[in-house]
Amino acid sequence: MLTTDARTLLSALLRDLPGDHHVLTLNTGHAMSTAVDVRGEGFDIEHPEVVERLCAAVTRSSPSALVLRTFTDRVSHTLPDGTAVPVKLVRGWRVGERTLYPLDEAEMFDAHCTDAASGEPLPPERGVEYTSAPEIDLSSFDELR
Repeated sequence: MLTTDARTLLSALLRDLPGDHHVLTLNTGHAMSTAVDVRGEGFDIEHPEVVERLCAAVTRSSPSALVLRTFTDRVSHTLPDGTAVPVKLVRGWRVGERTLYPLDEAEMFDAHCTDAASGEPLPPERGVEYTSAPEIDLSSFDELR
């Protein structure tokens, strides 16, 4: 069960984004992920503690990173067993100062297609489109505080 703050923050984050199936990954020093399915006005959340942790990171201005993968209805490719693999839109934000700072397409590509240890380029993940993150209006979240 989500707190009112966490539900309001998640609503603000997903309000204008396409798709109903997302994977939210929060990195506050170690990465945590959860599946989030939009169900009408509500959500089905695999690990609510990840959304609560995001809420705490925004509230406390803890330096963090947020990545959201959105599964589309488009098919990227089909596996040998016949499974259709959807195209995923990947976007991200830096968390700090009670704000989600959007990363642009190039920043997302660089973050996901560069080896962290060597700095060498990595091939893009098949079926992934790196996209610019939108500005997120957190005024409804701030009103709760």
